[in-house]
Amino acid sequence: MKRRVALIVAAVVAVAVLAGVAVWALPVFTVRDIEVEGNTNVATEQVVDATGVGERQNLVRVDTTAAAGGVASLPWVRQATVSRHLPGTLKVSVVERTAVLKSGDKLIDEEGEEFSVDNPPEGILEAEGAAAAPEVAEAAAALDGETRGQMAKVSAASPEEITFHTKDGREIYWGSAEAAHDKALATRTVLKREGQHWNVSNPQLVTVR
Repeated sequence: MKRRVALIVAAVVAVAVLAGVAVWALPVFTVRDIEVEGNTNVATEQVVDATGVGERQNLVRVDTTAAAGGVASLPWVRQATVSRHLPGTLKVSVVERTAVLKSGDKLIDEEGEEFSVDNPPEGILEAEGAAAAPEVAEAAAALDGETRGQMAKVSAASPEEITFHTKDGREIYWGSAEAAHDKALATRTVLKREGQHWNVSNPQLVTVR
């Protein structure tokens, strides 16, 4: 009896091993579709091409790490993950950068990292002076989209002397990026009021002149 059980177990293991080898070596599960999510600024076709994976490729043998690395090398992409979904789908999840500043021909994302793209979008806040510093990007990123859209540029003699300039000629002095969330709220409020030169460096004690 024990010998028979052992033979059955051995047979089952052998079948499983052979099945695994077949799945790995033969195109049992092939790539029929590549799904992309999370992309806005980069085209889906670009993401698919960047994976380096072709249709009818053995899905099980796709190097998902390499594929994700290829996608992450695209300028707009901050992070990418690639996963297999049997029987025939490769799924690519993309996290894009948010361009909050423009300095010359470079874009600057919310973490202060520079990157270049062929066709930069319109309306990105222009950075002057030391405004390309990460602290300034942090300040710009704290502004909501509507508030940022009212700004023409941001200037900074240093990361501790940040000033936003609106499209209608007003100035909002921030100082540093410390308490960026509170300063962003204060900025949104003062834009609804009259006054040319605002100081929100202390968001609890906003002044105007």
